[in-house]
Amino acid sequence: MSTIVAVRKGNKAVIASDSLFTQGSLKVSPRIKVNHNKIFKVKDSYVGFTGWSAMSNIFEDIVEKYPKNLDFRSKKHIFQTFLFLHAKLKKEYFIETKERDDQPVESSQWDCVILSPSGIFSVQSYREVMECQRFWAEGSGLRLALGAMHATYDMYDDSEKIARAGIDAASEFDDATALPAMVYTLALGKRTKN
Repeated sequence: MSTIVAVRKGNKAVIASDSLFTQGSLKVSPRIKVNHNKIFKVKDSYVGFTGWSAMSNIFEDIVEKYPKNLDFRSKKHIFQTFLFLHAKLKKEYFIETKERDDQPVESSQWDCVILSPSGIFSVQSYREVMECQRFWAEGSGLRLALGAMHATYDMYDDSEKIARAGIDAASEFDDATALPAMVYTLALGKRTKN
């Protein structure tokens, strides 16, 4: 798994991730694995994925093939984008859409955090989209990261310090998260209404 965090404060926002890849009990550090980035720039937004590393390869391929179909400017546009992506995941990339017997809809098999000029968004595997006002995290270290960001949000004016606190806490206590952190900054614009 991984940990991805995003923080907005003032007119600046940051998205950050750890850089460790794991397969069961095997840990692969960025000193060994060249393609250790979990955050992708798409137009004026950043998308960070947790979960199966194969999904990163798939997303890179989709960004190359279908850039006009990727729109991250609002909750509504993100939902529509992930409906499009789900159809492609099934037809072209042969993903397994079942996670549990009682699941309500097919799974897209990825969770992500999106940082766009209009804000922070979380997308879960069933394509539920949540917009976050101040910060959010996904991945195996999310509870640790959320706690650290909650504790430091009012302490710091710098969104990068808050994001690093989240990644640092997850790296310290979650066995699937490790430093160094990958950090990307974005100036925030006006929020887009749904």
